[in-house]
Amino acid sequence: MTKGSLGPAVIAELKAQLWPVDCQSCGRPLGRWTAAALEVEAQDAVAAAALHHPRCRRPAWQDHPPGTSARRPLLSWRAGCALLPPGGVPTFVVNPSYECALLRRARDGGWRVATLDPFVSLGLALDFPSRRPPAVPALSAVLDGDRISVDVRHGGGVVHAWHDVPIAADVAAAARQSGEVLVAVTTLLDVSRPFPLDALLTLLGGRRVALGPARLSSPRSSLRSSRTAQVLTAEDFSADVRRSSFALAYGLISVSRPPQEAVVAAALALCEGDERPVRGLRGQAKLTALFLVSHLYALGSRDAGHAVHRGAGVHVIVPDVHRAKEYADFFAPLLERTRAMTVARLGAEPLSPEGGEAYLADIVIGTAEEFAAARAAYRDAGPDFAPHAARGHLALLVEGAAAPGAEAFTRDYPRLARV
Repeated sequence: MTKGSLGPAVIAELKAQLWPVDCQSCGRPLGRWTAAALEVEAQDAVAAAALHHPRCRRPAWQDHPPGTSARRPLLSWRAGCALLPPGGVPTFVVNPSYECALLRRARDGGWRVATLDPFVSLGLALDFPSRRPPAVPALSAVLDGDRISVDVRHGGGVVHAWHDVPIAADVAAAARQSGEVLVAVTTLLDVSRPFPLDALLTLLGGRRVALGPARLSSPRSSLRSSRTAQVLTAEDFSADVRRSSFALAYGLISVSRPPQEAVVAAALALCEGDERPVRGLRGQAKLTALFLVSHLYALGSRDAGHAVHRGAGVHVIVPDVHRAKEYADFFAPLLERTRAMTVARLGAEPLSPEGGEAYLADIVIGTAEEFAAARAAYRDAGPDFAPHAARGHLALLVEGAAAPGAEAFTRDYPRLARV
């Protein structure tokens, strides 16, 4: 049905721009030797074509009722930097969607590949500018040493975050001089591998790249603007989910000694973005409140088969190894009573089997230095550590843990609380 609905031209275009990196069902690598299964999920005039392991999904066309949301939390992206002629324009080249393509109804009633449409609607253009265009408000970039990060915002939130991409010294110098970087979005290049500049120029000439300048800002100003987006909010979970998670955590702590009302109230306030009540707690009261919140935000860290979800998990970042032991000694015995959730203490070398396993726990406890070292190691470690590089949804930065340079990694968490 898929071939008949899309036609040979669209099928050929999908083959050219879908890359078998990770299965969109389980998140594990698709592998070189197994042909991926293409599943298309359609809703009225919009569809998403995604790659899966054949054992996870059969090739199929699925029609869904309008309004059904189709999340793609497992998508891979890759980015690199180059100087484009004429004049050496500093350019951030990104493939935002390796395993999934957006489809829309064409005027003739058929389908067309439309993965670049959302970027065009945000102000990016399909034509290389003949003169310097104004910066696109939806784009922002941060240049921090030999790394560059780009965010795409829409509706008050970040819809794409391409962070810590290596940038050569000559490209960085050109970006600093101009105060901007040209963002080039395409799904027709595997940006994880070296590619000829002529290939990018050909795509530019064929209007196959969405282009828009992003204004550079300093790392600190970017951190200030991102803090509002990182704050915990009541919309993160429904009231029923919060209630059931807290009730389960109560039972793990002690049925005979339930948490005091002030502790529960502080935990609930933190879930709604108010960090002050938890900051006022001390000792076991604070440990209990943070356990309640960690337990809630660790939900969904794994799928039904216990495979880790990329971009999920809770990181408890503490000031020193003594505090790390205190938190691990409190959390670990509680979670040993259930197989539904794991907790681990960082400490082993990140790329070792022990360090890698610890970093994939549902709740991870460590110092700022340990987390910074782990993120730096996994960032450039290659595809075998892709789940590690994307791990961490909520960071709980315990008072005193803001070591020098902590902002460099804490800004990458979708949710962050200073407690």
